[in-house]
Amino acid sequence: MTQTTTSRIFPKAKFFFEGEKKFFVKGVTYGPFKPDAQGDYVGSPERVDADVALMREAGLNIVRIYHSPPRWFLDHCAAAGIRILVTLPWEKHIEFLRERSTRKQIAENVRAAVKTHAGHPAIFGYLVGNEISSTMARWLGTRRVIEFVEELIQIGRAIDPDALFSYATYPPTEYLLPQNSDFSCFNVYLHNQRDFEGYLLRLQNLTGEHPLILGEFGMDTIRHSQDEQAEMLGWHIDSVVKCGLAGTILFTWTDEWFTGGQEITEWAFGIVTRKRKPKKAFYTIQEKLGGNDSTSPHLPLPKTPFVSVIVCSYNGSRTLAACLDSLGKLNYPAYEVILVDDGSTDDTADVAAHFPWVRYIHQSNHGLSHARNAGVAAAKGEVLAYTDSDCMTDADWLYYLIGTLVSGDYAGVGGPNITPPAQNWIQACVAAAPGGPNHVLLTDTVAEHIPGCNMAFYRWAFEGVGGFDPEYRKAGDDVDFCWRIQQAGWVISFSPTAIVWHHRRFTLRAFLKQQDGYGEAESLLRFKHLIFFGPTGTAKWRGQIYGTTRFTWFVNRPIIYHGIFGEGFFQSIYPAPQSEVAEYLSSIEWFALTIFLFGLGIFLPGLRIVPYLMLGGTFCVALSYMVRARIEPKFDTVHARLLVMILAFAQPLVRGFSRYFTWLRFKRTPANVIRKHEHLPESARSRGSLSRRIFWSEEGRDRHYFLGEIFRLLDEEGWRYSTDSGWNDWDIQIYGNFWWSIALQTVTEYHGGGKCLTRIRLRNRVVITMIIFNMIATSLLIYHEVNVSHVDLWPIGFYLAFLGFLGTRARALKSRVAELVDLAAFRAGLQRVSRKGKPVAPLAEPELEVAVNATDPASPQLP
Repeated sequence: MTQTTTSRIFPKAKFFFEGEKKFFVKGVTYGPFKPDAQGDYVGSPERVDADVALMREAGLNIVRIYHSPPRWFLDHCAAAGIRILVTLPWEKHIEFLRERSTRKQIAENVRAAVKTHAGHPAIFGYLVGNEISSTMARWLGTRRVIEFVEELIQIGRAIDPDALFSYATYPPTEYLLPQNSDFSCFNVYLHNQRDFEGYLLRLQNLTGEHPLILGEFGMDTIRHSQDEQAEMLGWHIDSVVKCGLAGTILFTWTDEWFTGGQEITEWAFGIVTRKRKPKKAFYTIQEKLGGNDSTSPHLPLPKTPFVSVIVCSYNGSRTLAACLDSLGKLNYPAYEVILVDDGSTDDTADVAAHFPWVRYIHQSNHGLSHARNAGVAAAKGEVLAYTDSDCMTDADWLYYLIGTLVSGDYAGVGGPNITPPAQNWIQACVAAAPGGPNHVLLTDTVAEHIPGCNMAFYRWAFEGVGGFDPEYRKAGDDVDFCWRIQQAGWVISFSPTAIVWHHRRFTLRAFLKQQDGYGEAESLLRFKHLIFFGPTGTAKWRGQIYGTTRFTWFVNRPIIYHGIFGEGFFQSIYPAPQSEVAEYLSSIEWFALTIFLFGLGIFLPGLRIVPYLMLGGTFCVALSYMVRARIEPKFDTVHARLLVMILAFAQPLVRGFSRYFTWLRFKRTPANVIRKHEHLPESARSRGSLSRRIFWSEEGRDRHYFLGEIFRLLDEEGWRYSTDSGWNDWDIQIYGNFWWSIALQTVTEYHGGGKCLTRIRLRNRVVITMIIFNMIATSLLIYHEVNVSHVDLWPIGFYLAFLGFLGTRARALKSRVAELVDLAAFRAGLQRVSRKGKPVAPLAEPELEVAVNATDPASPQLP
């Protein structure tokens, strides 16, 4: 049965769509054949009609050709329901970028070919080039070649904006990926299924948000049997579906093949013979591709655990209906949807009422982590999947998410979150600005971090790490959760085609508010996972964000392995790690130092040039981001890129300021708490050094009993503190004032028979505000002394008095914390050891609660 092609195909994230229905490319290459009198390479109309009819029997819907076809060929294919992918040939084997006339001629050829067929319903799209050799790309320069291909795409799209445009590359030049293409196309010949699937997953990550298709794949039946060909094309189609590609094009339709001015007889890649007799592979393809069905095929999953999809919302009614509507259309057999309303004041409840199949839970506003945990408490599923109320899920979201989760020994899985089409240029700029939620990959299949809007975990993993930490009310909960999962020894996988569309902030104010929330989360994360943060307070990822990399003149230029003499078969591209120089130049610390030097330059003229140079470095980073940013083509204007540069400049400053403000707000104990004193019996009071305390027990009460009581006491009185997360040399960091904090460390000596000697050490730790104040004071003091004719003792005296003040505050804080230690030890039933080394018996035996376990005081079960 045939059908006429009437509608165009369009890309949407990693897939193609025809209207509201996904379109899966089931293609085959055709020709070239010996040219006829008109110079066309597609054969006769009669032969074309017979071939396309047989193609439709096999379930094919796309034909890839290697020359611009005659009009009648497009008409016959359209009538049969076959679309055409045209490969535009040009002289890629020569040094095509050297002569301007050569470049101009190639551009004219592309322009003429697209203009000839513009608007024809049979046109699926164009490949503006095919397999530029790796040595030629290396010779001409990767950036120049990519920019030339992008220019050809731009020329074609201006003539026929409804057609799709791309370039067909292959493993030796996997880095030739034009960013303005509509999809990515790779010619890949790998005959080992495991290696093939591994490479497809790499390509899925490398191509980012573009649909990925294979432009050529096949097997020669002269050197291999028809059974081998049929078997290989069978698992090839299965692997393409499993890895979430948007389709594949098999090489080739028939053994008849004419190229290089001669008939090719020593190869036979066709799925039908020269006489159009189907080979065994034809019937395999017919079985796999499902007749005339062009929708995405689905392989049965090895198992389908029941999934609880949890959506957390706070005043998210604007996008909630679209979110819930998309969740109701998932292609997965066993799932439920739970909406947790975290105290919304908008009409979230009214929107939820229109979806009676959604389980609605309302709670007072406790923050995002609490809402996530509340959803789990009500969930029935073996797998807990999360998305946000400002997200819309792809229909196959759970299919790909769970398919990846059950394919290996994984605790969780995540996928990409992609921005929907922008409604205006401001929103397009916000979507292109830095600081959005992204996944971070350790390998092509293993993630270090997956964003909370697209993640799923087994219930056993969720319970194993104790759920989400309620301390994270706005953001950071997913980062903390992922790091704890990995610290427990488990692995998080990544599925590049488990797509959610995630609305970025609609206004500049909302974007800056989001960055403020991220800064607060980074501050909280830093004290819990100190090892994962750099000196400026930003996260220091071990992995990287994969995707198509733009070759620019400044920071983070990617690296390419070309192989010896540029002839490697797999010439891989490696995105450069995050530039530490760029990170420093754009940090709030660098900006604050710049402002400080501007002020100092008022008094020291010789320094005035320095802050200008520093500020220039900061703007260079923002400018580099402006050049590399991906902005939707219809909004990609000069003023849009300028706004992206401004956002790239402001984003780290807003985020950095929030980090410090959060520290000042949450990492400082209220003064009234510090001023209080503990009421201790005389026998519990320790005398001597404030830095060390020693306690004795003959009942086996070790440091764990003490830590349990000190935690209870800190919480009772309202102290701010952090607990060792496994990366520190202290057990508790107690936050004091603007100048000092205290690090508390414990160790227990076991002397047999339940006899324990517990030693406690207190150390003062400086706070960043003290460093800043001292830097400023020292600079002003030096400037003053340099610019006076004699030694002025008054400023020196004031500074020494300030240092004395800092010393007294340090001692006062340590003395106050020492009181806490004595009281906690008394409550734990520990006896202080006198100066003579003898235990001092308590006046009365306190009632004890066994507060802490006895395994690891740094475990998540601690108070």
